[in-house]
Amino acid sequence: MRKNIWSKRIPTLLGILFIAVGIGVTSYLTKTGVILTSKAGPSDTAQNIRISNITNKSFTVSFTTEAPVVGSINFGKNKNLGQTAFDDKDKKGDLGEYKIHYITVKNLDPYSDYYFSISSGSKEFLQNGEPFTVKTSPISSSSFDNDKIIKGRIIFPSEDNSKEAVVYLNSENSQTLSALVEEDGSYSLSVGSLKTENLSAYFTISDETIFRILVLGENSLSSNIKFNSLEIKEIPVITLGNDYDFTQSNLETASESASTSFSSLSSEVSSSSETLQINVPSNNQTFIDSQPRFSGTALPNSTVEITIHSDDNIKTQIITDSNGNWSFRPSSALSPGSHTITIVTRDVSGILRTITQSFTVFASGNQVSESATPSATPIVTPSSVPTSTPIPTIIPTATPTNMPIASTSPTLIPTATITPIISPIPSPGNSDSVIFGLFGLGLTILGFFIFLVSRGNTTL
Repeated sequence: MRKNIWSKRIPTLLGILFIAVGIGVTSYLTKTGVILTSKAGPSDTAQNIRISNITNKSFTVSFTTEAPVVGSINFGKNKNLGQTAFDDKDKKGDLGEYKIHYITVKNLDPYSDYYFSISSGSKEFLQNGEPFTVKTSPISSSSFDNDKIIKGRIIFPSEDNSKEAVVYLNSENSQTLSALVEEDGSYSLSVGSLKTENLSAYFTISDETIFRILVLGENSLSSNIKFNSLEIKEIPVITLGNDYDFTQSNLETASESASTSFSSLSSEVSSSSETLQINVPSNNQTFIDSQPRFSGTALPNSTVEITIHSDDNIKTQIITDSNGNWSFRPSSALSPGSHTITIVTRDVSGILRTITQSFTVFASGNQVSESATPSATPIVTPSSVPTSTPIPTIIPTATPTNMPIASTSPTLIPTATITPIISPIPSPGNSDSVIFGLFGLGLTILGFFIFLVSRGNTTL
């Protein structure tokens, strides 16, 4: 009798124990954010913001983002801004997504104050709640030397797939110049046009002048270089990520960080970013429909100017409803490929804001290939064997009378299956914790199974 009771209770107790341990492990990891949460994706926050190349007609704004996004500058001669400049790399008019953003604002007035904000993805960035400010230089009566050019070449680490970087140059009491690194790693800077820090005159270069260079690439890779004016023509090749000091007998020795000479500007997300938004498309969203419906939010009953950058740019204006919602569907089909949508509207302060988002339109019929492999179409012959794994369907067919077989025989008709390409689940920061969490869930399920079996049977 005692043996029979324990034979019932032991599996039940074991199942309850597994359930308790499994729920405990799962609850702990869920509370700590390991289970059911994924690691945050790359940010579109504007970082390493610098102003360079200030002349009497232009200036350059550069910044970096962790995620590749469309970047632009909203600028103007007052805080209402009203004009937009896009990345220098968008030479053909197509807006691209980058981690290194380099935007030159041109055709300005000499010795004038300008205001600007930074648009990065769907966010707007200001400085202390106000637009950034910059002042163009006065027209100089003296001329500069076009022949004084510094050249060099950057080698990117083999493990770094990116080939984009910005080169910054200055000297003590001088302004900062910058240039984009070309695809082959080369760069050049005209130091003959270098002005003093206050932009009042051209900078005087002597044999004792020490120049500093900061090379800033993607993924926070950088190099700091020091050299004197004797190496004014060409700087030895450098590898991004290493520091160099060429002022000591031209020996390539690591130097102290020169990045403090190239301080960046602080910024924060504008509060209007919560009101002015493009909800559809989200960044890099894909569409099967060649005439997708776009939507977003702005101020109630306000004008929103919409531009869709495609083969033939689409431009229109719409009015938001009383709740600030807007939507727009193109009257004609968009061509397959990558596109961008830009909205221009005013925020609560009356400042004209620009937001840009990227999206992709699939060609007709291509959407299946994005999520599934092509379906197999096996041709069945008496001697052939299907190469794919068929799902057999047994259909009894009558045997012809002229066959010497009296009984019916089943015919296997293979049915092709579509194998979906399953996107990997984003991995949390700690893979061991994920395995531990799955182990906890497994214990819970096993515990319930043992418990149910033990309650319905005397033995497991």
